[in-house]
Formats: sequence, C-alpha cells, structure tokens
Amino acid sequence: MTAIPVEHGVVALLLICDDCGRGLDGGAVREEWIVLWHRAVVEGWTGRDRAIGPHRCRSCA
Repeated sequence: MTAIPVEHGVVALLLICDDCGRGLDGGAVREEWIVLWHRAVVEGWTGRDRAIGPHRCRSCA
C-alpha cells in the first residue's frame, strides 16, 4: 500500500500494511514521512523506506 494523508484537525499520514491493512498514523501531530517511517521501523514494520511501499506491520513482517 502506501502512506496517505488523512484529516485529524491537521494533515497527518497513515501508513497501511500491504498484507493485513493495519494502519499506523501520525496521530494529532503533523509528521513528515521520514519521521513516521522511523517510528514504524522501531515498532517492527518492514519494507521500503519510501511512502509508496510495500510495507508490512510487525505481525505480517
């Protein structure tokens, strides 16, 4: 999948797992892609370091 912009009062990013569809979002803060990706890797996500994917959550990695 990809990282897509979503509205939560401010623009944030949502990272979506290509296998199960689980999402990881930037929360209420406006995160740049590289900040969200770094947090995802720390939480066990795998994949390309580009917003276009593919990406897999910890459970699917």
